[in-house]
Amino acid sequence: MLFFFLFLFPVFPRVMVTKIWSSCMPKPSSSPNRVERHHFYLCQWQSSTQVGICYLLYRLIVAIVFLAMLVCSVLDIGRSEPMFEHHYAKWWIYLTHWALIACTIQAWLAAIIVTKGLMIDRNEFEWNIHVARESRLHSVYWIAYTIATVYSFIVTIVYWMFVYDPSKNRVDAVNLMVHVLNSIIMLIDLTIVGHPIKLNHAYWTTGIGVAYALFSIVYYLAGGTDRHNDSSIYKMLDWTKPGKSIVICALGIFAVFLMHFLCYCLYCLRVWLYARVCVQGNNSKSSSHEKITSITRTLSSMEEAQRENFLNPTAVVDLK
Repeated sequence: MLFFFLFLFPVFPRVMVTKIWSSCMPKPSSSPNRVERHHFYLCQWQSSTQVGICYLLYRLIVAIVFLAMLVCSVLDIGRSEPMFEHHYAKWWIYLTHWALIACTIQAWLAAIIVTKGLMIDRNEFEWNIHVARESRLHSVYWIAYTIATVYSFIVTIVYWMFVYDPSKNRVDAVNLMVHVLNSIIMLIDLTIVGHPIKLNHAYWTTGIGVAYALFSIVYYLAGGTDRHNDSSIYKMLDWTKPGKSIVICALGIFAVFLMHFLCYCLYCLRVWLYARVCVQGNNSKSSSHEKITSITRTLSSMEEAQRENFLNPTAVVDLK
């Protein structure tokens, strides 16, 4: 009996860990990461299944704002810091700017997707011709959106806690745009959009962290310097002290995963609030079919629910 207990005791933690891991990283053959395509056209909080003009205007405004931020950052419009040699050529070496590029890409892809959704909804071109192309477009947007959301928050927190140095960095317009405004916009976006944040997409966000760590090593070994002509891009990521830098990279990648998990929790909270406020609040006014449609739009992004007959009943986005 004692032997039987000692044999089973380590099995329970292993089973628990296996279940958690399977939920985070499901096998493609058993749990395809499928989300109905119309989630990318609709706002979470709208009651109708029609692509809204207001939501399209919001998407266009966000896209224009991010493009303006990117231009100001690249050209230093509104920056008061002094310039050094090869100042503009070193713009791309910073993680802040990688995140800003992701924000701009996802914003314009979202604007294009919602615009096409409005055209589809109004039968201005044939949907079936564009099924394959649209699927790829939605997948690219989904990846860019997840990366942009997670790294906007990471950049803002890490910059103001560990990177900002009053003797070197000035709180000017560009600094506020790329280290504050980006996170505000993405936080608003996270509360509005209708598509999910998937926990098992963490390999995209952590993968970017690994890629940047490897880039910083290669850049250092190639003799690269930052805009202030220091040997390290960031003071805390100084590869003249490899042991410390490796620890910083490991902690940074773990922080990215935690931020991804936090974004997933915010998404779940958004869905819960929608189901609690919008779905239950309209129960007395909605027909049975409308209730089922609304609940399906809320929950089908979290599990395999019945397909909603909107745009195309089999139009789904697969992203393993």
